[in-house]
Amino acid sequence: MLINTEHLIEAFKILLFGWAGIFLVLFILYGVSLLLLKAFPVKEDE
Repeated sequence: MLINTEHLIEAFKILLFGWAGIFLVLFILYGVSLLLLKAFPVKEDE
């Protein structure tokens, strides 16, 4: 069984872009949630 290294490198590039996209979206959602918490803070009931 022969493995074509060019295809393997291309597959790893696609994998890297996919994971980078996932983490980018997660960080954007985290940042937006922090901004919303600052804009609309939780009110304490007393």
